[in-house]
Amino acid sequence: MSEKPFTQPSPTTWTLRLRARKTTVLLHVDPLQTFASIKSQLLAALSESTLRDPETNQTITLPTSPLEFQLGRPVDRSDLKAGWVLGDWEIPPAGDEEDETGKGKGKAKAKKSNTGVGGAVKDCPKGAGLRDRDCLAFRWPGDGTGWEEEEEEEAQQASMWGVILPSFEDSFGVPANETEFE
Repeated sequence: MSEKPFTQPSPTTWTLRLRARKTTVLLHVDPLQTFASIKSQLLAALSESTLRDPETNQTITLPTSPLEFQLGRPVDRSDLKAGWVLGDWEIPPAGDEEDETGKGKGKAKAKKSNTGVGGAVKDCPKGAGLRDRDCLAFRWPGDGTGWEEEEEEEAQQASMWGVILPSFEDSFGVPANETEFE
């Protein structure tokens, strides 16, 4: 029997909320766990259920590899309606510059590493500046939202994540302006 890739909850684990469309996946993660392993947990969790498009009720095909997921962070963590941007950890580090012949310049410059202020590694939630109970958006090529067909800069915009936040009507079945209190 194969072992599940999920992190067991403990006093030191964090809970991350990962959102796509109207779906939220809660994952327990170690604050120093890599984003690659978090994506593996996400794919395993999604594979145990059926992800459906909220408008058409059609089943959405999951990616074959967890590396196909992209994670986005909220523009404003206290206002998720402001949208999402591609997480810093998702942007590959810049390589060496090449000259016109395709060869690198004489002496190699230090590559831009995946580190932040003070050398903190950004390839984990804590190093990326996330906190316990933070919310991240996720997407992948072929998820049906069409973000991958946009220009690279546009695909990183806050509106290109397909996250639908619940409204008052979704929660209670009554539009907010029709609520009467006696």
